[in-house]
Amino acid sequence: MLNINVANLNKIFRDFYTLTNIRIVLLNKEKEIVMEYPSTKNTFCNLISKNEYWDKKCENCDRTNVDLCARTKNSSTYKCHLGLAETIVPIYDNNGILGYVMFGQVLIEDTAEKTKKWLKSQFSEADFEGITDSIENIPVKSANEFEACVTISQALATYIFTNQWIAPQTSEFIRHMDKFIENNLSQNITVDDICNEFHIRRTRFYNIAKECLGCSIASYIRKQRIHHACRMLRETDESISQIAEKVGFLDYGHFSRVFRQLQGISATNYRKLYQNK
Repeated sequence: MLNINVANLNKIFRDFYTLTNIRIVLLNKEKEIVMEYPSTKNTFCNLISKNEYWDKKCENCDRTNVDLCARTKNSSTYKCHLGLAETIVPIYDNNGILGYVMFGQVLIEDTAEKTKKWLKSQFSEADFEGITDSIENIPVKSANEFEACVTISQALATYIFTNQWIAPQTSEFIRHMDKFIENNLSQNITVDDICNEFHIRRTRFYNIAKECLGCSIASYIRKQRIHHACRMLRETDESISQIAEKVGFLDYGHFSRVFRQLQGISATNYRKLYQNK
């Protein structure tokens, strides 16, 4: 999973669309759309995607080219099975692919009229009401314009990565550490406890923590305790004092202060908020 800076990504995607009039999406490494602008495909692609057969064909075409992009770690520009131009740009770090920027669903000017004529022969108004107008309205770009969009998208992908607007949610080690914390919530968990559990040196542990957590170990453990307290407040009828003890706070007053500091409201009001939903 990815941590995503939604506000900044939405703005830069919106700006890309304003300049190019081309839809742009962000895929995660599992090839699932996690952000898009605009939120719908062009009218033609939207119409045919309502048909299971053609939707599957489009999905397979995209997946084939995303797989190629994943293998080569290079941008892939291609025409889809219906003749529309598409580009996929990988975003990756030293550990592999983080995601992909993908844009397209346009016709290239030199072959646009020929492709439109062919599309009209494949899709009838009887089967797809409004398809003729939707084909005429597919965005058209010159080869130079589309190539410029490719260059901009490559720069955009680098900018997204450099500014860490997308990043892996956690490393494998952090996921294991989270489980260890969850299993020992009521205990006093120290750095030595974690290092001993995972047979890792303190220096290495601090380096991993600095890279992945963005806060001190003590702060992270405290956040995890409150995270699980929130879950218990939502899902159980246990008293708040019982929950505080279960997540490792022997001093109820201390728990209350930390909870309000991290959540912005008291534990009592947090429970009321979710009970009213």
